[in-house]
Amino acid sequence: MALVSLCRQWLPLLLLLVSKFASADPILNEDYIQIDSRITPSGERIELIEFFSYSCLGCYQLGPDLDQWYLGNLELVNLTLVPIVKNKQSESLARLYYALLALDKLVAVHYDVFGAIHDDRRRLWEVDAQIKWANEYDIRSEEFQRILDSEWVSERVDEARELAKRYPISVTPTLIVDGVYWTTASMVQSRSRLGSILDFLIQKAILRRETLMETR
Repeated sequence: MALVSLCRQWLPLLLLLVSKFASADPILNEDYIQIDSRITPSGERIELIEFFSYSCLGCYQLGPDLDQWYLGNLELVNLTLVPIVKNKQSESLARLYYALLALDKLVAVHYDVFGAIHDDRRRLWEVDAQIKWANEYDIRSEEFQRILDSEWVSERVDEARELAKRYPISVTPTLIVDGVYWTTASMVQSRSRLGSILDFLIQKAILRRETLMETR
């Protein structure tokens, strides 16, 4: 009985502490990092970049939550997905991403690529496997191969590689807000925290833009 009484006594305080912790602002160097960046933001909307890879399970899991958050912030945020390019396997997957973009198939099959790799265990970093997979979506082999080997795709892959060099990226997914604020799936810790952390960083980016405007 004494234990029950003690629990009842401390329960309101515990609930208060949990509530405060849950509603607390994200913490610098724990939930996000501020990059020493001299990049001047451009465009009316806040720029959000997701560096990802189709081979990254965390990207597959976090993606739908990021999409849902983005749909509620279309007027405020511009989201760009950038495939990471570190080795031959990631470069091949990056070429697949941009080939699907060029073919206007990306929106329809983006998560199917993740599913093929992580659920079906298909080796889509191999070109032959990519062609076979694309055929299942009524993409002709000749057209797919032509786009995959095109100069346009090569240029996009080179741009992705160079863009990643601007930031301290060591894992995927990595999210960069307006070139200054940086967070990762491990920092976010749970998918339920993604929206609140991004909301916080977007507001910081807006305030930074306002400060930059005032100092010009």
